[in-house]
Amino acid sequence: MIRINLLPREQLRRPGIPPRTLVLLLVGVVAAAAVLTTILFNARNARVRGEIARIDERIEALKPQVARVEALRTQIEAAKRKQQLLQRLEAARVPWDTILEDVRTVMPKDVWLTQVAAGEDGSINILGFGLTYTAVARFMVNLEGSPLFSDIDMVVSQKQPFGGREVVNFSLVGRLTVQRKEAVLR
Repeated sequence: MIRINLLPREQLRRPGIPPRTLVLLLVGVVAAAAVLTTILFNARNARVRGEIARIDERIEALKPQVARVEALRTQIEAAKRKQQLLQRLEAARVPWDTILEDVRTVMPKDVWLTQVAAGEDGSINILGFGLTYTAVARFMVNLEGSPLFSDIDMVVSQKQPFGGREVVNFSLVGRLTVQRKEAVLR
């Protein structure tokens, strides 16, 4: 028997792809995608491992330099501590050269000193001898007139024998007006 298809060409039935072929094709595409993804991830992981290895080599190469920098940093910190200590010591320093020069210029010829001491609070103690009470009084007045001293007071003055002669033993207290250098801490 002869078959004639009278349907228009647009409606002709084309033979379909069997479902088993579609499933196999889909499984093949998914498997190929998984293999391709695995290959790409493995390549990326290998590249990252290579970068890590290069960075590790660079770190190892820089370790001696880092050790030198740390040693220098330690030395710098020690030098800063020393500098601060020196600045504090300099700030606490009493300018004895200026004080003694001024005492020498205001001291009468008939007065001599046995001790000059300064306290941390700016006080000064002066011990000495004079040939007369007048000489000791002149010394006190001269000290008061000096810009380096203020509030000069007599603590003790008494006559005592010294080398076959009577002299006046005295003790004075006062304040230093000399400004100590301010410590500059950086």
